[in-house]
Amino acid sequence: MSEECKGLPPGGRSNAWPLYGAAFMMAMYLSMAWAAMPFILTTIRGTTAEVGYAPAINNLAYMIALLVTGSQLGHFRVKRTTLAAGTVALLASVTMTSAVLAGMARKECDGALWVWVLIAAGGIGGATMALYWPFLMSWVSSDYEGVRLNRRFGRYNGAWSGGATIGPLLGGWLVEINPVLPLVGAIVCVALSLVLLSFAKDGSSRKAIEPSQPASAGDPSLDLRLLADCRWISRIALFSACVCYAVVRSQFALVFTSLGYAESQFGLYLTIYALCNFAALMVAGRWARWHFKPSLLIVAQAMLLLMLLMTLYGRTLGVLFLSSVILGVAYGFAYGSHLYYGASASRHRSTRMAIHESVISLGLTIGSAAGGYLCEHVGLYWPYWFAVGVVVLGLIGQAAVHAGTRARTSAAAASASRDMGIERP
Repeated sequence: MSEECKGLPPGGRSNAWPLYGAAFMMAMYLSMAWAAMPFILTTIRGTTAEVGYAPAINNLAYMIALLVTGSQLGHFRVKRTTLAAGTVALLASVTMTSAVLAGMARKECDGALWVWVLIAAGGIGGATMALYWPFLMSWVSSDYEGVRLNRRFGRYNGAWSGGATIGPLLGGWLVEINPVLPLVGAIVCVALSLVLLSFAKDGSSRKAIEPSQPASAGDPSLDLRLLADCRWISRIALFSACVCYAVVRSQFALVFTSLGYAESQFGLYLTIYALCNFAALMVAGRWARWHFKPSLLIVAQAMLLLMLLMTLYGRTLGVLFLSSVILGVAYGFAYGSHLYYGASASRHRSTRMAIHESVISLGLTIGSAAGGYLCEHVGLYWPYWFAVGVVVLGLIGQAAVHAGTRARTSAAAASASRDMGIERP
């Protein structure tokens, strides 16, 4: 059997297609629903603060669920758990759709009730994803290391980011026709993801929950200090990218339309971001030359700062779309880097995937909540200045981590030289 098929049930690589297909459909569901959510909420008389609180609660519920289930991730059966999570997400999507229909039908004082039913259902849907994404990622990556792990993640990242590319475009187009249509489309996507997961083999799911074999600590090709350095620098980059994306996804929809552009053009804006995110993830998954080069992550952090400044001062579609390109590339590289460094040399992949998802949900929660609060109580552009502060602090943190690692490495090298009786020049 080829190395590429390692970790899959009999039948080889082709048996992984349900996992990639399920990731594609679930990502399309999430991106379609949440790209349209600002416009859906304003249709049923949600406030600008609630536009920010909705994704914040969704991501906060996801993060709390990750913390609650984190210690049990290695004990659940992957297929059964992902199917159960998808079923609950389907029911949550039906509830969200019903809340929008009721809110549109009742234009009196009870409109706030349906806004919060929608937000609460979104929170339940977010919590269930804690039993979906970490399991799917550990299932995909089981028993892979090095370049093969990178390529495996490349195909998985290409699948979910492909769905996330199509979702916003469809969401922006459908919400112009009728605000409830993006949620109806989301229901269809979740149902299809469940169908695809049902084709996955039980042998594959049992294999996925076994602890992955870590790279030997004595492997000379693996520098554990550099791995730790890259993990923390990529963690800062991913958190910063998520804060930026959360602010853009929730509050920038309102700024965008206030400049005279249509909802479908905002969907195109998010689609450009998603396309660039997809391209960055595919390139990172195909080539491994970026491995263990933390300076590239600092460059990605600087790109986030440039994107925010373009968002603050840009007014034309060309500038705004270019900022979307920069956000997509920086986010994709930060995401792929943290996913790879977290899984490398790790025995418990499910736990590492939970940490990865926790960083994402924390960044999205803080970005969405702060964006909604600042937009409502301070000013329309203050969410982006908040994100600028996060990115600048992240740059400082990355530089400090990298400098500390270099200092420890130099000290260790000097100690080794003294032990060997070698005098440094």
